[in-house]
Amino acid sequence: MDSTTSVLEHTPTDLINIATLGKIVAQELTKSLSHTLPSRRVFNLDEAAEYCGLTRDSFKKKVVRDRLRKVRLDKCWRFDKADLDAWIESHKEQIAEETSA
Repeated sequence: MDSTTSVLEHTPTDLINIATLGKIVAQELTKSLSHTLPSRRVFNLDEAAEYCGLTRDSFKKKVVRDRLRKVRLDKCWRFDKADLDAWIESHKEQIAEETSA
């Protein structure tokens, strides 16, 4: 008996509920990631750029152009996660308008 035949012989009661499986996998991933990723409030330039999904150079230009709030510590810029989230939120509408034009 080949694999195709064995798959076709299963009854509907043997099927996996994909929605339930997806929820379980999502819960397990959330649990495992919450233990491995520290919840941080302040990011350096590279981390902030990555958090926003931008390259370092692109992020630096946006920081200067948009006057993004920052803190200077040890001669380096630091970015508060809340400020980055607010900046992202403030640009959502602008991005939607640019894509629809």
